[in-house]
Amino acid sequence: MMTIDDVIAKQEIAELHYRYARGINTQDWAMFRSVFHATLVGDFSKWGMGARMQLPGDAFTDLVRSLFSTEGLVTQHYMTNSLVEVDGETAHGDTYVFARHKLGEEVMSLNAVYTCDYVHGGEGWRISAITMTPTWDEGGDVIKFFQLPDPAPTGRHHLFVTATPVLAEHAALERYVGGVVPMLMQAGGSQPMIIKQDESVVGHTDTFMSMIVTFADADSARAGRAVFDSDAYAALVPDRDAAFSQMNIAFYSDMPQT
Repeated sequence: MMTIDDVIAKQEIAELHYRYARGINTQDWAMFRSVFHATLVGDFSKWGMGARMQLPGDAFTDLVRSLFSTEGLVTQHYMTNSLVEVDGETAHGDTYVFARHKLGEEVMSLNAVYTCDYVHGGEGWRISAITMTPTWDEGGDVIKFFQLPDPAPTGRHHLFVTATPVLAEHAALERYVGGVVPMLMQAGGSQPMIIKQDESVVGHTDTFMSMIVTFADADSARAGRAVFDSDAYAALVPDRDAAFSQMNIAFYSDMPQT
């Protein structure tokens, strides 16, 4: 059952997001800093803004201030629909984000969800971790709005396959690999590079081997992707399922290179 203290906590946590938004929009960086714990875990990787990071609240504030320092940039952030579960001195929940950014005549909009952890201490509730999951964005160029390095995309795409073979099904494995590799190469893929995992250093994966095929451009990558929708590939699926206890197949494109 929710207590009065829980209701008060939920309101205080919602107001953290209001101050977050107001701090950015007014460039009041003291207000913005006030919503964060001494150390913050931030993950904005799903919007292409670097890897998950852990850094002091002051450093995170400086980072955001630098991104929003483009001359002439004005913003309007809305934080709504907070659903937070309070557990004593900690809490966890989601908040909707809608942000509009205007630079000259250009407007860029972002819709996302912030998933946050919160801690309660001597200064009240603070955000200790924040993950942004975009739902969609539209409009202007992110590079221009946030003064990011101008990218020089390579245009390459890559097929990554991670799998664990069933050694007793060697014949099925040979039929599958012998069938799918020529199709991928005919579509424009490179000679596959097949590698095996020696050890997990951080995290844990229990696949044994990987295959990487590179496509020089988007057209050949589309042709490679079409292989997996073809009747010829469908005929190989029984061998695939027999030959591997698990398999993951994914396409990637190069990140912009500065």
